[in-house]
Amino acid sequence: MGRLGCRWWTPWAQTIPHRASLTLPKLTLNERPAFEYREPFWYSAFDGDWAARNGANGQTARLDERHGGNIRYAGFVHTFYPLVPPEKHFTSHPEWYSLIDGKRTADGAQLCTTDTSLREFVVERVREELRKHPEATIVSVSQNDWYRPCQCERCQTLAKAEGSESAPVLALANYVGERIEKEFPQVAVDTLAYQYTRKAPKTLRPRPNVIVRLCSIECNFAQPLTHASNASFADDIRDWSRLTNRLYIWNYNTNFAHYPQPLPNYFVLGPNERFFAENGVRGVFEQGSYQSNGGEMAEMRAWVQARLLWDPKQDDKALIDEFLRGYYGPQAAKPIRKYLDLQAAAAASETATIYDAPTKGFLGFETMRKAEALWKQAESVAKGDALWRVRQGHQSVRWVWLNRWNEFRNEARRSGVEWPLPASRKQVADEWLALATAPGPAGWSPVTHVNEGGLTPQAWAARFAVDPVELPGRAAQAPWPSDFDAKGKTVIDLQDELARLANDPVWATLKADGSASDGIACWMPGSHHEWAFQIPLAEVKKGFAPGRWRVLVVARVEGEATGSAFSAGVYDAEARRDLGTRVVDAKDVATTYRTFDLGAMALTKSSYIWIAPPARSEIKSVWIDRVLLVKEG
Repeated sequence: MGRLGCRWWTPWAQTIPHRASLTLPKLTLNERPAFEYREPFWYSAFDGDWAARNGANGQTARLDERHGGNIRYAGFVHTFYPLVPPEKHFTSHPEWYSLIDGKRTADGAQLCTTDTSLREFVVERVREELRKHPEATIVSVSQNDWYRPCQCERCQTLAKAEGSESAPVLALANYVGERIEKEFPQVAVDTLAYQYTRKAPKTLRPRPNVIVRLCSIECNFAQPLTHASNASFADDIRDWSRLTNRLYIWNYNTNFAHYPQPLPNYFVLGPNERFFAENGVRGVFEQGSYQSNGGEMAEMRAWVQARLLWDPKQDDKALIDEFLRGYYGPQAAKPIRKYLDLQAAAAASETATIYDAPTKGFLGFETMRKAEALWKQAESVAKGDALWRVRQGHQSVRWVWLNRWNEFRNEARRSGVEWPLPASRKQVADEWLALATAPGPAGWSPVTHVNEGGLTPQAWAARFAVDPVELPGRAAQAPWPSDFDAKGKTVIDLQDELARLANDPVWATLKADGSASDGIACWMPGSHHEWAFQIPLAEVKKGFAPGRWRVLVVARVEGEATGSAFSAGVYDAEARRDLGTRVVDAKDVATTYRTFDLGAMALTKSSYIWIAPPARSEIKSVWIDRVLLVKEG
């Protein structure tokens, strides 16, 4: 059907050409996909019909006998504790669990994979699971999703001899594989090369019935895995491929802290799949936003990855263009492709991870202003069902605007450009929520998760239920603090408009404050210790030049306590070092504003000032009026 032009873009959108008659010659088609295991792990890709039509055969797709089935796991990942639950076995068998600093523990730990009785127990547990799941052709024997491997002499002797903590884990997988192969000759044992086990051992080889799944979680996803920034991971692929012919990959494609947020990996999809194939990879798991619809460009990635997992030699950019034309319409596809180019270019000089905050540099004001214009242009030319699809795609850009509202308002004011959104943040949030949660076409379901932790769109949008205060236009210098003498000094007054507020309005936000120098201050609850207030000195356009400056913070605190009231400091992002930190004691603060000296230090354009609450219930709130820079010498 694909050769006749049929395309199943998503479970709710397809292109089926119509012809009065169709004559087919005698056909003999024989294709072999590049990878035996093909899983684009996106919410929309779990639909069985979509998966079958697009060549996916992974564990999670709802593929049944009429589709030809799929590859099934018994246990999927992080199975150490499901196989050997510590609540059942730690008391009687502490030796089965990690030895940490001389003590056996199951708290955030692993198994002692070299213990002989533990190995026998795992073999029996694996047999139990396979008997319960006769359809499974893979069983997972894999580390927990945290660190703390066993430090016992046996485990560490093996790890040191092989040059990697992967060796004790692989040794267990090999043992299980050897013990079960007679009863279950069709089953492979799957284990991970993940985080502390990512590096391949020197000589220990996986058995023929053992699969190693290598995970890319630490990588820079703005660049292909062959890029210099990902050199260590590329080396790991090559090293593992020399040891085994059953290498699988677990790759990442979304921001798990912010599913709707742009992650500009669009043009690395093809290079990555080709790199996998060139290095003998047999299976690929491409993890995306899997709990709900609403992930940024999720539908495009799912379709393009499904096609590439079948044949990675295809032109990935041509596939992207084909999807954009087919899903959004030929006219809307043009500005949306420009949006992809814009985001990829913005991220090219940065590192993009799967947990980046919305404050990431490639999501800055100028980039998002252009992105907003491109999606508006796409909406203006989209027709029919495609208009709803374009509006859903536009949600990702609005996500960034809502998260960085105050910062972007200030930048628009400073740069003199027109504000491109409605004036009310609440209105924009309400519109975003309505579109995310309203019924859509058949095959689509409303958004239920905006991050992996389970944050709902309703809870996220509720943060913006109250519009922020508008910053005043300043015609004159605000009065200096009463406890600061500015006479004869060169002073730069850093007011609210320069602050970047993390997780606004939860961790920090601007509020009216009659006692502040300009009537507005940054409010932070005392319940966390994040660097939620930051002023990058690169944003200070007037008066600042690299050199030695004294940094003063003007703040007040609500709450009675002893000990820490808040902390503040300066960090140099380029040099990656702390320039100075002060923990302000509660005995030195008041409910009225006071000036706190962080000291004199050599500041550069890559320095930024940060302030954090103390994460103490006794401190109700911390208020920041301004930061002063005083020239030294």
